[in-house]
Amino acid sequence: MRRLIACSLFFLLMVGCASISVQEFEVYKTAFDKTNEASTAILDQLALQERALFLRHYKYARSATHFEPGLARFLTDSVDPPGTAAFRGALQVIKAYNDLLYGLESGQTAQTLAAKLSAMESATSSSIVAVGGVAATATGANAASLATSMAALDKIFQTLLPFIQLGLKYRAQQEFRTFLVQNYGLVRDLLLHLRNGTSAIFPVLTAASVREFNDGGAMSAEDSKRIETYRKLLADWVILLEVTIKALDRAKAAAEAPPTLVDNVTGLTAFAIEMETAAKSAKTNLAKLATK
Repeated sequence: MRRLIACSLFFLLMVGCASISVQEFEVYKTAFDKTNEASTAILDQLALQERALFLRHYKYARSATHFEPGLARFLTDSVDPPGTAAFRGALQVIKAYNDLLYGLESGQTAQTLAAKLSAMESATSSSIVAVGGVAATATGANAASLATSMAALDKIFQTLLPFIQLGLKYRAQQEFRTFLVQNYGLVRDLLLHLRNGTSAIFPVLTAASVREFNDGGAMSAEDSKRIETYRKLLADWVILLEVTIKALDRAKAAAEAPPTLVDNVTGLTAFAIEMETAAKSAKTNLAKLATK
């Protein structure tokens, strides 16, 4: 009887810890989704400015007699220009990895996990194509800086893709868990690259505002405020990405071994609060840009 009671208490304790673990993952996932929304809006801004920067420099862009198929992504608003597409692809890879990690911890089927991994593979493959578009059309100091950043990003994509394609053959939850742990470093590198890539994004975002100033003119007060808003917006994004790295570190650790109750409560929830605060600040700065 004592052994039965002890086993029952142990079972209830394990169920309770697992429940709290899933709850913590849900709190983190909600915060990450808000981070993803803010990141998407920031990249929408980048798409506008990257296209505008390209159109100011390429003589064939508005030619009455010449059309270059390779420049199509710059000439239509239906898709992102290459640089933005590559950054957005990195964000989609990170989201797919995050969804896969959450799916594993919340007990989703291997079939569902395979679908999430397939989305990760698609985003990676598309991003590799986008990076090639940047390298083929970069011109000027701003675009060259973006191309340099893309080269580093491409290296991560090229390394990650074979592992993802191998993972598509997995059919068991434990195999997916092994995949997540073994490839975490590459996904973390993507997050870190997005964080560091803001130095290349900033001059693209502000190129239109500083154009007259670089030509010897005076910068207007409105342009000066816009530049500072972009600076604050990217600062918000850096904070979001840094906290996401820390949170994903904790989530990956949970995938390796069940964390304690204290680890859960003081870990993912605390990071989630920081992520939501930074996302709210980014939303405020995005609203300011929309009114200028």
